[in-house]
Amino acid sequence: MQIFVRHGLSNQISKINERIDELNQNKETYQIESSPSEIWSSSSVEADPDWYEDKYVMGSRQDEFETLKNRIMNKEGNISHRAVISILGERGIGKTTLAKKLYNDPDIVKHFEVHAWVCLPPHIRFRDYIEIIYMQVNSQIPEAPGDDDIIDKELRLLQNLQNRTYLVVLDGLISISDWNSLFDVLPDTNGSRILLTTHLNVKEINHIDPQIAPMELPYLDMKHGEQLFCQRVFGAKEPPQIYWSKNYYEKVHIISTGLPLAISVLAGVLRSKVIPMEWDDVFEQLESNGQPKPVRSIWSLAFDDLPHYLKSCFLYFASVSENVILYPDRLVRLWIAEGFVVPKKAETLEDIGFDYLKELVSRGLVQVMEKDARGCIKLVSIHNLLHSFMESEAQDSSFLEIHHHANIANPNAVRRLAIQNYVDAYVYIPDVFPKLRSLLCDFAEDQRSSSSFGELQPHSLWGNLAELCSRACIISENVGSNTLHGLHFLQGSRFLRVIDLNGLKMQKLPDEIGSIIHLRYLGIRNSNLEELPSSIYKLDNLQTLDVRRTNVGKTVDEFWEIEALRHVLAEKMFLPNCSVSLKNLMTLSGVVPSDLWDEKKCPLNNMIHLRSLSLSGISVRHTTALSAALRKMEFLAYLNLSGEVLPSNIFTTTSMRRLQVLIMYGKLEGINDLPGDRYVLPNLTVLHLNKLELSQQFVDKFALLPCLAEMELSVVSFCETTMFFHDGFPSLTKLKFKEVSTIQELVIGKGAMPMLSILALYDCDSLNTLKVLNGLEHLQEVAIYNMPGIIDNIKLEDEKLFNKIKRLTTPIMVTDRGVVPGHFVRRAGIPHEQRITVASESCFSSMEDVGPGAWIKSSSE
Repeated sequence: MQIFVRHGLSNQISKINERIDELNQNKETYQIESSPSEIWSSSSVEADPDWYEDKYVMGSRQDEFETLKNRIMNKEGNISHRAVISILGERGIGKTTLAKKLYNDPDIVKHFEVHAWVCLPPHIRFRDYIEIIYMQVNSQIPEAPGDDDIIDKELRLLQNLQNRTYLVVLDGLISISDWNSLFDVLPDTNGSRILLTTHLNVKEINHIDPQIAPMELPYLDMKHGEQLFCQRVFGAKEPPQIYWSKNYYEKVHIISTGLPLAISVLAGVLRSKVIPMEWDDVFEQLESNGQPKPVRSIWSLAFDDLPHYLKSCFLYFASVSENVILYPDRLVRLWIAEGFVVPKKAETLEDIGFDYLKELVSRGLVQVMEKDARGCIKLVSIHNLLHSFMESEAQDSSFLEIHHHANIANPNAVRRLAIQNYVDAYVYIPDVFPKLRSLLCDFAEDQRSSSSFGELQPHSLWGNLAELCSRACIISENVGSNTLHGLHFLQGSRFLRVIDLNGLKMQKLPDEIGSIIHLRYLGIRNSNLEELPSSIYKLDNLQTLDVRRTNVGKTVDEFWEIEALRHVLAEKMFLPNCSVSLKNLMTLSGVVPSDLWDEKKCPLNNMIHLRSLSLSGISVRHTTALSAALRKMEFLAYLNLSGEVLPSNIFTTTSMRRLQVLIMYGKLEGINDLPGDRYVLPNLTVLHLNKLELSQQFVDKFALLPCLAEMELSVVSFCETTMFFHDGFPSLTKLKFKEVSTIQELVIGKGAMPMLSILALYDCDSLNTLKVLNGLEHLQEVAIYNMPGIIDNIKLEDEKLFNKIKRLTTPIMVTDRGVVPGHFVRRAGIPHEQRITVASESCFSSMEDVGPGAWIKSSSE
């Protein structure tokens, strides 16, 4: 028997060697020096800051872009109403990409007081659409007096938008009835604009605004299609001669029909292939009898071309609904729990998982929606066309069952079940899934599930679009005890590895959870959960516990002895003293220290491999022990501390050399006694300081940090009347002051902040002078709120700087009886072109923990 096996292997090896010889011969014949794949290797992906951009908009869509921009800003002066501007075209034509370019255009950003981007998921209720818009608008406009007395979100939205110019993008309209309802909610304010993207035809939407003709996007022509294709395959390099001689793009254009999405995905397949042999093979697969196959065949080819380790990762995107943006951190944690990520020497599973994600992005199958201040992927999404293909592929291959309920025809065979229900907050899950390995549920969230946390509090004053969208599906009905879920299905699903439940009505987990010994991922988010069962310590394989936006305040001490733990994410969960070394723990977020800490008795001493730490409730009793523990954390990249007194050695200890994000709420202990002329934070990119006292010497030391890109000073006291940025801050792009008292003058010197693009000033009562001495050629926007005196001074002293200030109006009080006399009225006498707006905090990126992440409903929580 072994003889036959060896003979077969010998034949296969011979064929492989023959193929290698053929490739080498063809390489010499066609003078091929290198493969295009080198351009798109994983190591070079982040080297190009625009590697994820849809650059064809500024080329092929330039005419459409300029036309729409003129309409939005009314440059011709012929629009005297709240205009609705529609972008039409079939799926994959580039409507959202063009709308995004318009939405982020600096001129358009400065033109409007309020901005909101709303993706329209097809399966949520009208009140949820209102919630999406309200949460974004509310983040940009301070609440007027009396707002707390207004419960109805529609009325509060009307109040916030009344007499303000706004730009609202409604992305992905599929129902005219949805439009009719939304149109009635947005006030008819002259100068405001609604930008609409839809695949509906002209006849269906013509009544929306008869005065403004819709813009229908055509397919790309040969010239612009080839520009997109070459940029995706070859990057900035010139295509090889063989590409031109064999006229490859003509074949690409015929197969893709000029659809931008199809061009990008096909480019993602070809960029890793040897030209011309493997390219020719690809085109043969996309043709039948000399005729191109349907465009859908490109999706199939791209999926089949994926390495085996990426196919399961890609299909996992089908577990969430269409029009959803995702945090990659949580996605990678789920891949790890499922066993999709293959370990490699000297790399963490999380790093390997992110490499998988980057490869999917480089192939054009996943879109990067936003990067953070460090240039890392912050939000990703899947195009609707690819999502439909994935859903079909996942179900046909029995990889995943996708339903809006749990009444499955053949429950005995289900291994992964995704329940997506944005209408009901309670779905019965029967005890009939003996082979179930993964349960992923996304329900309509209940407002009481997070009532104890009050209104949404962004992690940063820059605003957090992802967190705003995460509350897109909230209902207001009372939670009755008869509708709380008991998770009885656990009794019949003993082989579960992943339980991820978002928005499910429940108050406690059953004790049976401790018997699911294979469980690696337990996520109960946005629920009424109040406690974790004592049996949770039996989950020896548990890697991730995610109980954010719940009322869980503690767990049994034995839980902290699970050595497999990698990520613990909570709101304010008690952190007891534990003695077991948790060498795998990378993320610890939302925990509160116990009362007794000292240098020898501190749980953080057993967690020295942390990459992300978020700790609140810190007092004088903890600072000494915390300082000692931080000196041992060589791998820490994200640190968020909040309390009465915080340790200041963070700025000088060498263990913080890898720190990239630092957020501190509270007074710094001994900050003026720190040794040295500079701080040891060479990789710090984001710095947020809140509720502390600052000195000029303290600020000067930050000027030497080479990578600092975003700095925020909030509710701080400055020891002098003038804050002077003499020089330094070579990488700073965003600077914000919020309620910085005592400062009367802010001066940015000639050598300071050469890359600054956004400057925001909020409620700095004493500040009346802003001097910019270096011109700030990269400065795009100055956002000022509730500081009328400084605006007048800037207008008199620096006209160039004044022209970069956003338009501002003061709040107006609106009730069901109309405008309340004597309350917050519009400033009179300011010409239209000189009004300055409430600063849009959503224009600033907010940092999510290195560890935490969440699905983002809508907009594509």
